[in-house]
Amino acid sequence: MLRDGGGRFGLAVVVALSVVAVLAPRIAPWDPFVIGADSPLAAPSTEHPFGTDELGRDVMSRTIFGARISLSVAFGAAAAALLVAVPLGLAAGYLGGRVDTLISRFLDTVFAFPAVLLGIGVVALLGTGIANVVVAVAIISVPTLGRLTRVAVLSQKSEQYVEAARALGAADTRVVGRHILPNAVPPLLVQTALVMADAVLLEAAFSFLGLGSRPPTPSWGTMLNSGRNFLSQAPWLGVFPGLAVTLTILGLNALGDSLRAALGHHR
Repeated sequence: MLRDGGGRFGLAVVVALSVVAVLAPRIAPWDPFVIGADSPLAAPSTEHPFGTDELGRDVMSRTIFGARISLSVAFGAAAAALLVAVPLGLAAGYLGGRVDTLISRFLDTVFAFPAVLLGIGVVALLGTGIANVVVAVAIISVPTLGRLTRVAVLSQKSEQYVEAARALGAADTRVVGRHILPNAVPPLLVQTALVMADAVLLEAAFSFLGLGSRPPTPSWGTMLNSGRNFLSQAPWLGVFPGLAVTLTILGLNALGDSLRAALGHHR
């Protein structure tokens, strides 16, 4: 991956954003909640490199703290989706028959709903908040990861090493956990990076619609929403959080593409 330009870019973005998110209180030049750090809608300057918003809050500090929410949703949603999708995919692919049919129809049904509409429905049912956004994004991501796991299991369970394990008397749980699952991990790693990219975008969309984090919480989506009425006067209110979302998604997508190439070459 380090020999690939996209891989280096993706790793650099993910590592940099993770460091920024963890060290946000030390890196941010201002308290992101302080109103009147400067005059409202002040243009970018040496004191406020990203300018200020309609309440005089430092946009750079709020953008830095926004990385915490976006990465938390990305990692949380990906982990939750894997915890549900991988067992379902393993059971469908390995057991087959009615179990496969039932699980596959369930995954297809969830997959048939448009992602944003499904997420809005889940958040509307559970209530607004970052935790519920994580649940919504995880539910949206389960069908993709589950179907991918199922396909990986189907391609592996007829291999000779699986037949040898069965001939030696290995239990089904050992065959699946010790032999099949490790060989299904590479494609799941690639898809997980892409799921995280989708999670960043969906979190920004839900927060923009008022279904995720709520003001004054510094989230990229809420910053875009609160600044949209002032874009003609202060375009930096949309430029910097928008660039943060774009850069994060590009980095995660580049990381996924590089993982796919590296794992494919390794195999």
